[in-house]
Amino acid sequence: MSKHLWRFIFVYILVFLPVFFVTDDMVWSLALAILPSCPLLLVWFLCDVKHIENCKKFPKEPYIIGNSTEIEYLTPEELELRLKKSKKVDKKV
Repeated sequence: MSKHLWRFIFVYILVFLPVFFVTDDMVWSLALAILPSCPLLLVWFLCDVKHIENCKKFPKEPYIIGNSTEIEYLTPEELELRLKKSKKVDKKV
């Protein structure tokens, strides 16, 4: 689990326990403990979503294609498409 989730759980429990002993009602304690810990829940959600988006992106790697002296940064899929196109051009010639 991420550190943001642990922070949310810690604050939630820290707020929940005193509220539970004061109100003696589980439902109200759960609802009231969400209010102060809600910003941490939001931070956890946004940070994990950003992390998931970064994991989905493939890093671009440097390649030199053909007789070129230029370095091109391509994902593995882009490289595959580029190589297929160059093979088709070679077959036509």
